[in-house]
Amino acid sequence: MRRLSASVVSLVTLAVAALWWFVPGGYPYGAASRVTVGFNHWIERDVGVGLLVASGVLGVLLTLGIRSRPKLVGVGAAAQSVFFLLVMSDASVLSSIGYLLVPVVFLAVGALVVVGCVRRRPVAYVTAVLLLTGLVLGLTTTDVISRYLTNLAVGFGVYGGRIAWSWVMAAITVGWAWLAYGSFTHERGTANPRWGKTVTILTACCGVPYALARLSWVTPWPLGGYDPRTGHIEFLVSANIDAATRLQGFTIGMGSVLSVVLTLGLISRWGEVFPRWVPRVGGRPVPVVLAVGPGLFATVVLCVSAPGVLAGAVQSGSALDGVLFVLLFPCPVWGPLMGAALLAYSRRRSAPPRESARVPAKIRPSS
Repeated sequence: MRRLSASVVSLVTLAVAALWWFVPGGYPYGAASRVTVGFNHWIERDVGVGLLVASGVLGVLLTLGIRSRPKLVGVGAAAQSVFFLLVMSDASVLSSIGYLLVPVVFLAVGALVVVGCVRRRPVAYVTAVLLLTGLVLGLTTTDVISRYLTNLAVGFGVYGGRIAWSWVMAAITVGWAWLAYGSFTHERGTANPRWGKTVTILTACCGVPYALARLSWVTPWPLGGYDPRTGHIEFLVSANIDAATRLQGFTIGMGSVLSVVLTLGLISRWGEVFPRWVPRVGGRPVPVVLAVGPGLFATVVLCVSAPGVLAGAVQSGSALDGVLFVLLFPCPVWGPLMGAALLAYSRRRSAPPRESARVPAKIRPSS
């Protein structure tokens, strides 16, 4: 299985290199690209093709040595993963996830409000009032929503190809990382780490600055973010931005709020047992894979985006812009913290009962 995976990743790498070489206009990186959130912005086509050819050839050699020298292959796979992580990947995967989460946020909020109102939950009533307020203020009119969807379509039309290549590089990164992990992993205990709660809270805090900045777009004082057209962080956005843009910022901010809430679920009771008010599954244990699966996906996205965030900070207009950029997108620490929080959660959920709770039958007092 590992040999097949290594072969596939290597052949995909060589195929991408061949495509970039024979179709010069298909090369997505370099100074001509308008996306600067990655070190690949400094890699021109000839160098990029050469790097991928070298990586593909090395991958073929590693494939041939998987059975005879598994540890050496593990080192090579780790080096390949680091190369694609630091050099070829970028933060476009993170931005695309943020925009794709918008319909998920709409559906999730709507479903929770309906269920909460039926179950007579005060929070649901408050949320319903806020949504009605948005209708009154004109944030969710038909015209605003249509212009908002048009903005999203135009954005993906312009950057869709570039984002797709970022996902290809991210997939190759994960492929080599998985092979490296399989070469060195071994069974470990399932002790309950004491640092799990602290790490989880820190992880949740990483998403707060961006959430606050985006949610402020429905106030008279909208805080800004990274502007790819100028490469600068605009702290205070013009108060005259249209309602569609305000709605766009608000929904992306709600996605960040959702990530914060779900992260805190790793140390909350409802992260282990479904709340009673949830239809059908209320009161049942939360499957570990239901929390760890999406969390691992988020961890990979954050780690892959980390070098691009640093590159974006370096290319910002000033030191202050760079600091604000990393504050809004703290992927270099967010990804590792998320991985640690998931590790603590999975170990706690899979840990056996405490020995003190086990009383052997032969020493139990007779009734």
